[in-house]
Amino acid sequence: MKHGLALLLAGLCMIGPDVATAGDLDMAVPSAEPASARRATSIGLEFSPEYYARDTSSHEAGDWADNTLKLSLSHSFDNNWILGGYIQSAFKPSDKYQYYGEGSLGYRFRFERFSLTPSVALGYTWDATGITIDDVPDSDAFYYAIYLAGDWKLSDKWTWNVFNLRYRDAIDATWITPKAGTGLTYAIDAANSVSVNLGYSWKDTGEGLEGDKVNAAFGYKHAF
Repeated sequence: MKHGLALLLAGLCMIGPDVATAGDLDMAVPSAEPASARRATSIGLEFSPEYYARDTSSHEAGDWADNTLKLSLSHSFDNNWILGGYIQSAFKPSDKYQYYGEGSLGYRFRFERFSLTPSVALGYTWDATGITIDDVPDSDAFYYAIYLAGDWKLSDKWTWNVFNLRYRDAIDATWITPKAGTGLTYAIDAANSVSVNLGYSWKDTGEGLEGDKVNAAFGYKHAF
């Protein structure tokens, strides 16, 4: 299943230039992203509190799980390829922390008011990861991720981030953590935008996929 998803998205990326060219010829295409996204490089900051999605033996649904802080950087090329990356800290109860570093490559398919962006990523997580490798808890781990984002431009100022889907797993362990989200972005001007996003994630560490967390993310992005 993992390899099938990866091959499918890799295929979409390989045919991307032809699809985008056809769209450019057939339509007068207003950009399907906020004005800030049309600049080549952007830096973003996002804060997100997360809460447990279900009852377990150690917590109840709705209990606070962690706060995350993410610093991201991306560059959009003229041929619609996007190179990006981020570093993230998760502040957990009992003074525990989990850190992430990730790099990604994606391609944006542009339509009249809608854009579709598949991407693939490689990352590394460390400290209080919750990942067990060779019977060692909280092991550091490399992981891969596959993303698919769909954005609908409602007006010059507002963009509905219709969906943002993630499939993620550690390379040397079972750490399957899919996520689905939706949100809104408001373009303050051509260089600055703010966003809010609601998400739901699942987790499988070897005992089956179950609901994990819900979150609300608040972001700011500056493009230049």
